[in-house]
Amino acid sequence: MNEQEMRQGMATLEAFKSQLEAMNEQGQLLQMSLEDSSRARDTLDAISKGKEGDEVLMPVGGSSYVYATIARNDSVLVGIGTGISMNKPISEAIATVGGRIEELMDALKKVGESRTVIETKMQQLSRILQQEYQKMQQGLK
Repeated sequence: MNEQEMRQGMATLEAFKSQLEAMNEQGQLLQMSLEDSSRARDTLDAISKGKEGDEVLMPVGGSSYVYATIARNDSVLVGIGTGISMNKPISEAIATVGGRIEELMDALKKVGESRTVIETKMQQLSRILQQEYQKMQQGLK
């Protein structure tokens, strides 16, 4: 391996490192969305089991809750994308959120698998570059 190939290998390692960082950020965003969706599902479940007039703790984010009274437990507004919400029966809302949770879990799994592939390639390339560097150093002696 010549010096140019070594430089290319090092550049490839840096590209892999950047990809890993992007995947880690994507994984964190997916994890946050998953936690948010899980809280939403749990809240919808609690509301569906409550009765009109029951007082409940409603999560508002940041580990904070407000006291609320259930006015209706048969339907809720559910976000369907780009700031648009739709009134749905609570059972459909729970199913919709459950579907999102499954999609997020699948995406998180794929990111993890991709990260593993990149890490393996990085280790292999790093090992090859290290061996070639040692050969070059021995050749200079």
